[in-house]
This record gives sequence, C-alpha cells and structure tokens, in this order.
Amino acid sequence: PVLHLSVSTTMDRSPSELIENIRNDLERTFADVPMVAPRKPQIFRILQDYATNNPDIGYTQGMNYVAATLVLKFPNREDLARRRFSEVLLQLYGFWSDDFPLMVFGVRLFERLAETHLKALFEHFLSCGVEPLSYLPNGWLSLFGKWLPLPAVIEAMDLVLECGVRGVLAVTLALFQIQQKRLMSAKAMEELLELINQDMRTSPIDGELLVKCARLWLPVVDEAFCDMCGS
Repeated sequence: PVLHLSVSTTMDRSPSELIENIRNDLERTFADVPMVAPRKPQIFRILQDYATNNPDIGYTQGMNYVAATLVLKFPNREDLARRRFSEVLLQLYGFWSDDFPLMVFGVRLFERLAETHLKALFEHFLSCGVEPLSYLPNGWLSLFGKWLPLPAVIEAMDLVLECGVRGVLAVTLALFQIQQKRLMSAKAMEELLELINQDMRTSPIDGELLVKCARLWLPVVDEAFCDMCGS
C-alpha cells in the first residue's frame, strides 16, 4: 500500500528553503525543555549537513527530534551525535524516504502484534475510530520525541540504535502496555489522540523501566518480523 502523510520534506528544494525549514522546525523542537535551546546550533549543523550530503533523503519533519535527542545524549561530542544520527538514518531510512516503505511495513507489523498481544487495547482504539496511521507516524518519525519526555526518549534511543525498527516496535508496544489503563479510560477519538500525541509527553515515565519492558517484547517482535518477511 501507498502511505500518504502530510510531512514536509526538502528533497528538490533550494538550500535557502532547506535552512528555513530546519530553523522553523527547531523552534518547535522540545520547546518546553530549556537545555535544548543552547544546543540548537549543533542540531542545525547535523541536520543541514545530512540533508546536503544525502539529497535522496534530504530533510523531513521528525528528524529534528532525532538530532536533538542525540545532541542531548552526547552533549560534548558533536562528532559522536553526528555519527549516531547517520546510523539511525541508515537503519530507519525507510521512515523518511519516498512513500515511507518502512513505515508501511512497521504499521502492518504493529497491527499484527497489537491485535494478538494487546487485543483489548487495540480493539478499544478501533472502537473509538483511532486507526494506527492516526498516531504511529507522530511517534515514529520523531523516534518518540513527540510521545515521551526527553529523558525517556534518550533512554529509548539506545534500543533503537541497537535494534532498528524492531526496537521501535518493542518500545511502542511496551509504552502502550505501560499506559494501557490510562489509554483504556479515554472514551472518544479526540480524547484518545490527545492523550497519545500530546499528553503522554508531559507525563512522568521511567525511561529505564520502559526500555526493560521493551526488551521483553523483542522476542515476540522478532517472531512476527520473521513471519512477515517470510510471507
């Protein structure tokens, strides 16, 4: 299937448009976290250099959160943050490239896993009219920057770097499992989407616990991953 997302990209745009897009997005990146502001020049350099050196991908909304997370994870090592950013993009290139092929694959895999292992929650989402495409891109394109408080995003990044899309799925399933009671209490589409896409990021969550829970999901994710790749 072809996935249609309203995501701004900079492929085939001029250098000045690239700069403007990145700067505009950086204004909104973890805007409520004071420690991010003085790091924005580093974040900007990483994003601009990557887009310039990889014109087939360019810059896409969401990458700003990824770069910011890595700069905050390695605050005194811009070279290391830059290298890790390239590693993430290498593994998850299909989240941001034309037609979002990895997003399409990941959504199908999430649906299979959630329907089997988080059945009550998944059915509750659907009964409220909340389809995976109304929440997964927001969390995945930002690599959880729009779903989690920054310390938890930094913790989760280790698993993403280690496991790629398998790590993304495992963190997603773990997060929804941890938040299941709260998510089940939301009774309407608007309330549920606001909780997922806005409120979760401002709620305390133990990043270390989240990653431990996500690691427990990995064997289940791996089994489904192999089944889908083989089918």
